[in-house]
Amino acid sequence: MKLNTLKFFVITLCTLLSLLGCSQLATKPNSDKPSTVKSNTNNKESLFNRLGGLPVIKIVVSETIDEVSSNPKTSRSFKDIKLPKLKESVVSQICKLTGGGCEYDGETMLNSHKDAKITTAEFESFVAVFRESLNRHTNTREKNELLKILAPMKRDIVSNQ
Repeated sequence: MKLNTLKFFVITLCTLLSLLGCSQLATKPNSDKPSTVKSNTNNKESLFNRLGGLPVIKIVVSETIDEVSSNPKTSRSFKDIKLPKLKESVVSQICKLTGGGCEYDGETMLNSHKDAKITTAEFESFVAVFRESLNRHTNTREKNELLKILAPMKRDIVSNQ
């Protein structure tokens, strides 16, 4: 993976995690979600499956990256990044983290974002977009579980300023 692609991936993931960390932890019913979202509350079912599997994860990641890479507030971090490769990497990482059985062979968030100089504002903007996409495609419970998993990545993505 080229350094720029890695930086983009790390920046994207960090932003995603930060957004997740900002999520409200209270749950509320979401009856307006698409039928692809599973509403099974069986704790034995993986978060990956409850999110809707790869189809939903791919949609959320694609929507998020498309929006943040074209938004003037966040696009700086995506300059010279191969977006299809970044999306693929983020999908693999989320799949793995949620129990989907995918392999993730990308860089750590710290390594991929170390020179990116991601600000808290950029990270929070990314997370807001990610959360909006999750709201459209998942239930609140699953969204919050995913955000809780991703939130610790913020410290590896955002530069100390």
